[in-house]
Amino acid sequence: MKFELSRGRSALAAFCALLALSTLAGFAQTNGIFADFTTSMGNFTCTLDYTNAPRTSANFIGLVTGQRAWVDPVTGRARTNAFYDGLIFHRVIAGFMDQGGSPTGLGDGGPGYAIMDEFSPALVFTNFGVLAMANSGPNSDGSQFFITVASYTFGNSNYTIFGKVVSGSNVVWAINQVATDANNKPLTNVVMQQVSIRRVGTAAQAFNISTQALPVVINLPLHIASTSNAVTLTFTNRQYADNELYSTTNLLGTWGPTPLGIEITAPTTNTFPQAKATPQCFYRLAQIQYASSTFAPKNLYGRTLATTFLSGGSGTVTITFDNAGGGTFVFPPNPAASLTSYSWSQQPYRGFVLLLFPGYPALNLTCNFTAGGSGSFTGTAYPYYPFTVGAFGVSGTFTLSGS
Repeated sequence: MKFELSRGRSALAAFCALLALSTLAGFAQTNGIFADFTTSMGNFTCTLDYTNAPRTSANFIGLVTGQRAWVDPVTGRARTNAFYDGLIFHRVIAGFMDQGGSPTGLGDGGPGYAIMDEFSPALVFTNFGVLAMANSGPNSDGSQFFITVASYTFGNSNYTIFGKVVSGSNVVWAINQVATDANNKPLTNVVMQQVSIRRVGTAAQAFNISTQALPVVINLPLHIASTSNAVTLTFTNRQYADNELYSTTNLLGTWGPTPLGIEITAPTTNTFPQAKATPQCFYRLAQIQYASSTFAPKNLYGRTLATTFLSGGSGTVTITFDNAGGGTFVFPPNPAASLTSYSWSQQPYRGFVLLLFPGYPALNLTCNFTAGGSGSFTGTAYPYYPFTVGAFGVSGTFTLSGS
């Protein structure tokens, strides 16, 4: 994901803050839940703020300890081994932050699910050593985290804070100073050899990670029926479940994922046909059950999207989608016209839509849902799609009605 950089503090000021923080380590570890990081460059400890960020803390603890399952991005298997052990700090920006938690080590991926942001006025990016979730937009937290080495005011209300460094701050600083390539990846891997959780005190012991409405990951059995040119897969689907189908033509080869989508309204679809393109194919299903609706629908059939521009444009554009992959639109004060085409991709809590209009700039929008049929959007307008010449950013709010 892309971070906006804030380099207002000098390295010397940040290091002085680091030294001051180190003197607080003994006091900070009296009571609480602590994450102990053993790395290839030394050890450090963070305290988790499970009072002000209980859901995020519970998710992190579950991934660290294996108490909560996650989806292996290579095989699609639900796994419960310690998630972070052996991962690297894949992104380091000197004077800003250290980032880790990508299962591929390339800065992508996560546990196979998303959790919603969790903001508190008690948690702000004011100094060195803030532990927060990295994301790729609102409500897309998963496993990737970062630790700041300086104040980062832009992060407030944009990235979920759930802890801070309480010892080993010199190690965090040393990691931040390693040599990196053009993509901010350390030239020599900085490895999280082990991450462990310590609970100190009655309140810490009583904190239950299973009561935070986190997504539940399982593998489900598939019933397979075959015909001459198709395969039909049947399984027990559930409302608010995200289904990812993994397949391979060779059990020793690579498993590729195919999203089957999230049913946010009843009834659910239980049977999914697949084209038979190879002599043999093996399937595996990972299901991520969310506690409640993630709002973004599987498709836009029969719905109306109204986008109100706050930047990059003005007014409201209304698009009405039919049930055959087309639709109409209105750019006021012009009369209604037919869409050239559109595409929609569903993710938990958001959707991605590309809208092509005859005679108007194309819109490529990320719709971040905050309620059942509304939210905010960001994106790009392309006067000469797919060319980037003259492209400009847009943002605003939207409502999505119909079903």
